[in-house]
Amino acid sequence: MPVRLLVLVALVIGFAGVWAGLVTLFVPPLTLGGREFAEVMVRRWARNILVLGLAAVLILGLWLLFLAVSPWR
Repeated sequence: MPVRLLVLVALVIGFAGVWAGLVTLFVPPLTLGGREFAEVMVRRWARNILVLGLAAVLILGLWLLFLAVSPWR
């Protein structure tokens, strides 16, 4: 059971990462200059990676907490 949950969490994080990448690549920023475009793209990637990383840590922590208090061990 825990292995299935871990695989499910990994799939959700993977899909979220792919979605964030696609949105970042295909939604144009509101600026038109090349330098501004590059800066916006870097900021978006950094923000998306930060959000996904924090979500992964939170999900892993909740999963470990669930395993620690689980009565089925």
